[in-house]
Amino acid sequence: MFNKKIYNVLTIYILTLLCAIAIVYADNQDDDINNIITNLEYIPKKGYMINMKDLRNYNLDSIIKENDKSKTKEQLEKLSLFSTQSIKTPDIWLDEWNKTGKKVLYERYKNEMTVPNPKSNETVYQLLIMSRNAYVPPYADDWVDLTEYGWDILIPFGWSDDSNDRIAKMVRGYIFENVRNNILVVSIKGTSAGLFGIGGPTAENDRYNDNMMFSCCCAVVDRIWKGICGCHSGIFNVCELGCLRDESRNYKNSYFVQLQPILEFVEKYRIEKNYEVFFTGHSLGGSLASLSGLSEMAPVMTYEAPGEAQFARRIGLIKTELHEVEKYKEIYNNVPIYHFGNNGDPIFLGKCTGITSSCYYSGFAMETKCHVGKLYMFDLDKNISNPDDPDNPDDDDDPIDDDPIDDEPVGDNPIDDNPIDKNPINNDPENNNFENTKSYKYIPTKQKQRIFLNNKSSIYEHQLYMKRSQMMKEENEMDPSFTPPSNPSKLNMLHHRVDYVIDLVKKWEGVWPTEFYQDECRDCENWNFLEGDASEENIDEGRIQQP
Repeated sequence: MFNKKIYNVLTIYILTLLCAIAIVYADNQDDDINNIITNLEYIPKKGYMINMKDLRNYNLDSIIKENDKSKTKEQLEKLSLFSTQSIKTPDIWLDEWNKTGKKVLYERYKNEMTVPNPKSNETVYQLLIMSRNAYVPPYADDWVDLTEYGWDILIPFGWSDDSNDRIAKMVRGYIFENVRNNILVVSIKGTSAGLFGIGGPTAENDRYNDNMMFSCCCAVVDRIWKGICGCHSGIFNVCELGCLRDESRNYKNSYFVQLQPILEFVEKYRIEKNYEVFFTGHSLGGSLASLSGLSEMAPVMTYEAPGEAQFARRIGLIKTELHEVEKYKEIYNNVPIYHFGNNGDPIFLGKCTGITSSCYYSGFAMETKCHVGKLYMFDLDKNISNPDDPDNPDDDDDPIDDDPIDDEPVGDNPIDDNPIDKNPINNDPENNNFENTKSYKYIPTKQKQRIFLNNKSSIYEHQLYMKRSQMMKEENEMDPSFTPPSNPSKLNMLHHRVDYVIDLVKKWEGVWPTEFYQDECRDCENWNFLEGDASEENIDEGRIQQP
């Protein structure tokens, strides 16, 4: 009897204390959660108890609902435009979580996992804007604000007001947070290195990472180019594979290595705060996002990313041998990594390579084309809102078909009047001053007009085409028979630029791209990769591996 009285007193005391806490907290929150006490649950032999996790979730939901009362219907609709879907969790990820002891993630995703919806134009667009924002400082003049869609910056990384600061030359991007949906998105900046290093303090390291990640062997494109690591055998098309793996995992200024603290942070957030984590990026940033997703076993959406599958193998994120194509296809095609690109982008297609390409003359050894996961290809010939001219065929081997790399979202770059007169650029990061090149200057208007007539796909030609078309439309608006001049040819570095892609997605009126896989894709087919020293003796003994 005595124990029962004590038990009842304690129960009443605890209940009173909880009520007092609830009332005080409710007062502090402007009566957002006045009814919190109704969530108390009676448990036999324990009295009235409350789950603190439920309390926290209840508070958040209540605050959101209270804030929503002041929003218009249009504002509320924007907050719900980002869509996700559930898919079966890849077995390879479940096995890895189980093996590494990450039981929280294993239990959470053992049946299915949440991924961004690749069939939603709005979802693709919002992640693309985050990829674009990774190129500019926080809330700069050309920043595209996404707060009305529920996204805020949680952490910017790699940004510094001092361009000489070491941090300013490192990998850049943002972690965006959506509190309403419990989602973090890591957005990673792509290549800012335009022609001859234009592109800010990251330009040199951008190109160096591009050449390490997307070349076959240390950016040795031909006998003229000097390699940027010591793995080339000295025999032109033979590379030492073991050396290449070691170099790839920890080369100087590796962006993937620099991303590791960011990956550790979002992993902790994911586990402790029950958040979903997605990765995104454009160009080089997209490939780094894919590698990050493979590393953290999290969904990814990329835009115009170069082929990252080869580099993923080299650093051990794809655990199949180079020759096991069927095994690779079976295991890795189904991971939720979604690559968006268009069939006019030579970088995405892996066609910006060789002596006839602008990449070659701009110092970029972009030789890969194979991607991990699923691809969505925008066909420029089928874009109803702005179709490319179907009568103007592709010309993959024409050097004037491509423009120098420059992923920056704003501004113009100088362009030489005859870029193919240049010698290939020395890719040595310690000797990257382009001493053998003549200075560039902006092209006068008359010369732009000549380019319009002679160079069918330069950036300036495209800009002039758009301006001239508009002027001719205005001049001939009363003439119903008038048709503007045809668009530039399809394969064009303009189609790689992030602002072009944003405009493409935003105004797309054709059939949404269907999902496909690069089932039999092979990179570096003309190269031989040797385990061990690339000596004539080892080659004679047949120790060469085909990629």
